Amino acid sequence: MSFAVPSSQDACRRLAIAIGLLSGAAILLWPKAALANAGIPMIVFAWPASGIAFVPVVLVEAAVARRVLRLPTRDAIKLSLVANAWSTLAGIPITWALLTVLEMTVGPILSMARDDLGPAASLLLLPISAPWLGPVEEGWRVLAAGAFLCVPFFFASVWIEARSARRRVPAADALRWAKRANSATYGFFLVALALFALISWMSHAGSAG
Repeated sequence: MSFAVPSSQDACRRLAIAIGLLSGAAILLWPKAALANAGIPMIVFAWPASGIAFVPVVLVEAAVARRVLRLPTRDAIKLSLVANAWSTLAGIPITWALLTVLEMTVGPILSMARDDLGPAASLLLLPISAPWLGPVEEGWRVLAAGAFLCVPFFFASVWIEARSARRRVPAADALRWAKRANSATYGFFLVALALFALISWMSHAGSAG
C-alpha cells in the first residue's frame, strides 16, 4: 500500500483553512457584550509589525545560524528565510487565534472571580487579555500587551522554525539554533516593548496626576 505525499499547495491550502477557522472561531465565539465594544485585536499590530521586521529578523537569525550551525552565509540566509516565512505567515496568526480562544474561555471566569481572588485575578488577566484588548485609551496597554505576546510567539516560533530547519540540519542542531535565534530577536522585542510601555505608563500617570 502506498501513501501519497501531500503537495506544497495542499499544505498551504490546509494552513489557510486552519487560520481561517481559528480566527473565525475567535471572533464568532466572542461574547456579545464584548462585540458591542470590539476593542483591539492585537493581531492587527502584531502581524504587520512582524512583516516590517521580517528582513532584519531573517538577517539576525541567519547570523546566528552561521555561527551556531557553521553554515555558509548563503545557506544560513536560506535556512532563516524559509523558517521565518513559516513562523510569520502561520505561527503568529494561529498562535494569536488560539490565545484569543483561551482568553474568551478563561477571561470571563477570572473577571467573575476577581472579588474572591483579589489582586491575583487582576495579575492573571493582564497576560490573558493580551490577544484581544478591551476598549482602551492608554497607549501603554497596547505596548504591554505586545510585550506579553512576545512570550507565546517565541515558543511558537521556536517550534515552527526548528521543524523547518531540521530539513537541512540535524534535529538537535535545528532546535538549538531556533532557541538561540529567537531568544535574540524576541528578547529584543520584549525588552523594547516593555521599556516603551513603562515610559508611556509613567507619562500617562504623570499627566493624570
